[in-house]
Amino acid sequence: MKRILIIIIACLTALALPAKKKEKYTPKYTRSQYIEWAERIAASQIKHDPALSLADGVKKPKWDYTQTLVGKAMVEIYRETGKSDYIDYVTEYADQFIEPDGNIKTYKMRDYNIDRVNGGNMLYALNEIRPRAAYLMAIDTLRKQLASQPRTSEGGFWHKKIYPHQMWLDGLYMAEPFYAHYASNNNIPELFDDIANQFITVDKHTLDTKTGLNYHGWDESREQQWADKTTGCSPNFWGRSIGWYVMALCDVLDYMPVQHPKRQQLIDILNRVINSLMKYQDKKTKMWYQVIDKPNGEGNYTESSASIMFIYAMAKGARNGYLPDKYLKTARDAFSAFCLNAVETNSDGTLSITRCCAVAGLGGKPYRSGTYEYYVNERVRNDDPKAVGPFILAALELAKATPHYTVAKDGSGDFKTVQEAINAVSPMTKERVYINIEPGIYNERVNIDSSRQMISLIGSRKGEVRITNDLGAKQTDALNRPVGTSGTATLYVFGNDIYLENITIENNSTNGQAVAAMIDSDRFLARDCRFIGNQDTLYPHRDGSRQMYQNCYIEGTTDFIFGWATAVFSNCRIHSKKNSYITAASTEQHQPYGFVFLNCDLTAANGINNVYLGRPWRIYAKTVFIHCHLAEHIAPQGWHNWNKPEAQQTTFYAEYENYGDGADISARVDWSKQLTEQQAAQYTPQKILAGNDHWNPLMPMLIQPRK
Repeated sequence: MKRILIIIIACLTALALPAKKKEKYTPKYTRSQYIEWAERIAASQIKHDPALSLADGVKKPKWDYTQTLVGKAMVEIYRETGKSDYIDYVTEYADQFIEPDGNIKTYKMRDYNIDRVNGGNMLYALNEIRPRAAYLMAIDTLRKQLASQPRTSEGGFWHKKIYPHQMWLDGLYMAEPFYAHYASNNNIPELFDDIANQFITVDKHTLDTKTGLNYHGWDESREQQWADKTTGCSPNFWGRSIGWYVMALCDVLDYMPVQHPKRQQLIDILNRVINSLMKYQDKKTKMWYQVIDKPNGEGNYTESSASIMFIYAMAKGARNGYLPDKYLKTARDAFSAFCLNAVETNSDGTLSITRCCAVAGLGGKPYRSGTYEYYVNERVRNDDPKAVGPFILAALELAKATPHYTVAKDGSGDFKTVQEAINAVSPMTKERVYINIEPGIYNERVNIDSSRQMISLIGSRKGEVRITNDLGAKQTDALNRPVGTSGTATLYVFGNDIYLENITIENNSTNGQAVAAMIDSDRFLARDCRFIGNQDTLYPHRDGSRQMYQNCYIEGTTDFIFGWATAVFSNCRIHSKKNSYITAASTEQHQPYGFVFLNCDLTAANGINNVYLGRPWRIYAKTVFIHCHLAEHIAPQGWHNWNKPEAQQTTFYAEYENYGDGADISARVDWSKQLTEQQAAQYTPQKILAGNDHWNPLMPMLIQPRK
């Protein structure tokens, strides 16, 4: 009896103890350490191959994916660090091959070599930093190849003209991320049907249902010696081919519209492949083998390029919500192990990535059989570009996923509200602070005061982080006084050097003017954000402040972009919900620029058919639209004087090479301007926003610290 009583007491005591709190996972490396790894590999690459054209051990420089993959990675590390060595390395290569008319030296479109198209990714990234008309023309050239690329009977791109009827997993990375970027940049949503079909077709024919993995290649004709006569598949699961495949899926999903009917199918494919790969991860090194499913095969080895590609896909996929969160921990652990097992220090202090398969393919001359023995006997070397580029990209993805603070409504982060995280930032800090916001609707008003600077607010899932309130100008305060326009904002930004990404800022009030964001910040940058409201949605406020809005969506009814600031809107969608006015600039007379819209898409709700580009809140308003799509809702007159005849002599309203049904200038008011080519060339973000400190607004992850 006494023994039973002791057991009961012990059980009751255990029940009374508080539940053990789940420990927060702490990654091995900090954000700055991930960036340091990326920099060390990037700097080593430059020292090993002083010219990018020499990468991959080439004897005769050519335009090829191995160099452009490293080039894309170098642009991204430049964005993060601002160190010119990286961007100069890429620019030298691009300018070596891209002629002024957009012709690409050594490139032959009629070879239909899909590997060559991959360079468009690098050109898009480089052009954001150092715009060249020649780069854009070269991008159009690469797009033309895809328009005429030979296809299988189901519409899949042939890998090359010399490899007819064949789709390789490699080819998905060579073409589809560029194709998706082009579709998004040029607002051609129907191209995403073709992009999705490329993945669906290759997955249908290369999937092995037993392992969940995909074979390297598929020959629709079944004529190749390596092709199974029934399925057309090659006989093995080559690691790097699957690496290309999952990288392509992650990169394409960044551009594919959320509402696209086949988007989820691509996400499902990514999840299946990544989940299947985990069965074959080496437990000791946390790497993957050259032939994935034969870890014990004679001569097989843990191969670096495939392993780092998988790490990249897991990190990016989990960070962007395409994969479960658990894969972020997997990626972090695998990256740490990779640095231990696959990176070595050379006598000159540079780093080398070891155990990289130099090349592998199917068919060709000499003939490549695709057998197990073929793959494990291909040459192995250090510092292959196909490992160097993905390593830099993987390290940067992990850095992005490693903030200083995390905001989560469910309490799983450091704070439950955005304002609490802002308040935790030390006043007047000179080091950038990264705050990650988990998905959710945050019903709060956020104030970044002037003492809080160098802050990056980043939504962890595109389209899934919303900060909202519903205060309108006609509502009253505690003393029964109308709060007024400036008192309604959901977000106030007074500190300088603030960066926003993947966040929706909303004011859903219909009770008079209702500001979503009032930006009083200098060197302010918003990327991939949404500003939702009705009248007076976005308020770029302070005279003399410089602001950049890139790939953003801004909607409203009347004067929904208004204020004194100098602001550039690049590749944004501007959506009107009422027959009214888009802009109401109040530029001061001494300012050379006001609001500038570059490559934007102006759209409207159904039934809206008479919207003006702008009217002057103050008589020296300056607003310019360049290379923008103006839909039919734009009023033929284009501009309104707000019943201020004197403003017709003082405002500067101008356009240049806009297109669409609303771009017809034949009925424009005679006091507006059409820029010349020479004048339009002065309207670049760098020139408009440089100021005395030479701010470069096209470095989204690094905004230069104050001197």
